[in-house]
Amino acid sequence: MGLTRQLAEFVAGIDAGALPHACLASVRRGIADAVGVALAGAREPVVGHALALLATPAADAPSRIWTHPLHAAPAEAALLNATAAHALDFDDTGLDGHPSAVLAPVVLAQAQALGLCWRDAVVGYVAGYETWAELVARDLDKHHAKGWHPSAVFGVVGGAAAAARLRGLPAAATAHALGIAASMAAGLVANFGSMTKPLQLGLAARNAMLAATLAERGVDAAGDALESPRGLLAALSPAGRVRLDDDCRVGRDWQILRQPPNIKRYPTCYATHRIIDAALSLRPRLRCAAQDIEEVVVEIGELQAAMLRCARPTHSLDARFSAQYAVACALARGHVDLPDLHEQSVRQADVQQLLGKVRVVTLAARDPLEPLFSPEDRVRVRLADGSPPLCAAVRRPLGHASRPLDDAALRDKFLGCAGVHLGADEALAWWDGATAPLQQPVRWPDARG
Repeated sequence: MGLTRQLAEFVAGIDAGALPHACLASVRRGIADAVGVALAGAREPVVGHALALLATPAADAPSRIWTHPLHAAPAEAALLNATAAHALDFDDTGLDGHPSAVLAPVVLAQAQALGLCWRDAVVGYVAGYETWAELVARDLDKHHAKGWHPSAVFGVVGGAAAAARLRGLPAAATAHALGIAASMAAGLVANFGSMTKPLQLGLAARNAMLAATLAERGVDAAGDALESPRGLLAALSPAGRVRLDDDCRVGRDWQILRQPPNIKRYPTCYATHRIIDAALSLRPRLRCAAQDIEEVVVEIGELQAAMLRCARPTHSLDARFSAQYAVACALARGHVDLPDLHEQSVRQADVQQLLGKVRVVTLAARDPLEPLFSPEDRVRVRLADGSPPLCAAVRRPLGHASRPLDDAALRDKFLGCAGVHLGADEALAWWDGATAPLQQPVRWPDARG
């Protein structure tokens, strides 16, 4: 039995009762975080443009658009919610991408439309996550290096698996959903730092829903769309070093436990988080003003540097993908938070003056557990007074699964994000909705009453 069929059998046959408790907890954290950062992104221009794409929301449409008091068809809600969840680049990371920003909008829109409970949504998320993990793990090379945006190209297949599970599709129809989604896979690293980056995830979430819907209606796809020499994995592979064999590992180990999502502490590209931590650790030792800094040397991996395309950002989208801005902001202000990414904050002199002193050096060595990154990132600060340089190195950033935010910090992040768009009472109501008991239906504070 080939890979596509094995994945379909796994997705259709997941036993909800067999999922470990830690698996459920990890998924709930990822979903709650995705909802929170989507609420923070409500006023981002790309969300408004995506909203304009929608058909006129009907009063009886089933799925809530999180950022506006509107409802829409499930695929349209998934498009809006995924775009908003990724608009600030504050959503979680894992599997070489941003799993919850795709999977949470899919499973919650689908569950709400079908009247399903939170346990059903969690099982759907796991189906999508494990599918995504299997596909990513089959290539020895990293898709970012080729120019593919893994969150979009693998997220659409993982999302289709999640939607198929929630719709109760049998294995044969699920295989077709995966095959249909494989033909929808798209997304480019070249668009990092633009509004199209979050839109790529929105389109992936919408297309995942469409793939499952079309498969349920009887649209078929090749039975080996994923593993064929002319299928998805081979076509996307950066160097052709990809496994197309039948040794499918889903169901043996839960990848959601082995490599759970990392919750972001900073609203910037994840490739900057270790150098932010390093810079923040150095700041108390500097005891000087930014103008007394002669040079800052940032050492990061080659693939990280390729994602961080903006050396001298002047607006928020660029700043999220700038190693120079991340370090300059951390050193100058002692924090990198949502207000630091506002247009006016990005242009302020305290950071702009320091930007030109930050030099990026790339490292060829890769972390064996996370090959997108170097084994560790380093920041060195040299002062104008000639004193010995100060140096800090970080291997795992705050918020990484090995250094997780605790539940109180996650709640604080959610409420802080939701508070960008909502009042305090509304933010708490959304938190209660996102953390409702597993047996309760997926339901949100509803403008319809």
